[in-house]
Amino acid sequence: MLRVEVEIFSGRPNPAWIITDEDAVRTLLSEVADAAEDVVGLPGEGFDGLGYREVVLSAVSDDQVWPGSVPREFALGTTGARDIARSTELARRVVSGMTRHAGTSLREHGLTPVDEHMRDLVLREIDRFADAPPPFFRAPRLPSHPSVGTAPSEDAESAAVCFVELGNYNPAFWNRPEVQPNNNCYNYAGDRRTDTFAQPGRAHGSEFRAHTCPDVTNAMFVDGLVRSTQCLPDSENPRWLLAMVIWPGTDFHFFRKHQELFWGHKPGRDTARNYDNSGVRISDPQTANRGPYSDFCGFFHMGRSAVIR
Repeated sequence: MLRVEVEIFSGRPNPAWIITDEDAVRTLLSEVADAAEDVVGLPGEGFDGLGYREVVLSAVSDDQVWPGSVPREFALGTTGARDIARSTELARRVVSGMTRHAGTSLREHGLTPVDEHMRDLVLREIDRFADAPPPFFRAPRLPSHPSVGTAPSEDAESAAVCFVELGNYNPAFWNRPEVQPNNNCYNYAGDRRTDTFAQPGRAHGSEFRAHTCPDVTNAMFVDGLVRSTQCLPDSENPRWLLAMVIWPGTDFHFFRKHQELFWGHKPGRDTARNYDNSGVRISDPQTANRGPYSDFCGFFHMGRSAVIR
């Protein structure tokens, strides 16, 4: 058996499924092994921005027969491969069979079903990726020095001066193996490790129904967040300044402002970072390269009493 996961989302779980047909698994692994030097990348070593990144395939048991030239977890359709076009074509073929494997239920399917709509969306994004592969880079990251300072909350929406806490950028906390895959952009933005891949409104039984600014915003309000035009009292310390964006009809994403006066974020199961899709340090999430997350929904405050899950 073979687990497949498309690295594409930030707020919701990625599409994932299990290929249980052993003949299909052997055929795929054989084809990958024949071209491994050109088509295989290591997960997380290619483009790591917002939107489609790669397709990750992995063994589901430690005694599974596996070709020696292929890592037991590898990526296709990635800028980490030597031949991006060939690697992407293989990834496309894997994704094309997504709906045939919906019968094996996974936890991710509750929020991200592997249906025809999801298959078509992923294929469109893979085609865009293949037509114009994003640059392969690793932007410089600052050292971590945990501390918190209080500063005025300044953004385009605020008429009043509100005070918020700006913590130092500390990606190392979020990029540990026991934390990174289980916490998303909402966890990072609120500085709350829940290990639940937090969803707006879920802690209060009021999850949003559509990936739109109004729906996700209303779910955030239920969790206890407020617009940045509403100041929170000192008793709500730490009060974080967040920004929220939407990939229309598809996903949400959050950013948090740091003491260094840039913004940090964590795309889904990927690493926390302070740069956008162009590798530029984020000074303003409104103008940053956010890939397909085109709708800017606003700035928000999140205080101590807010609860997310």
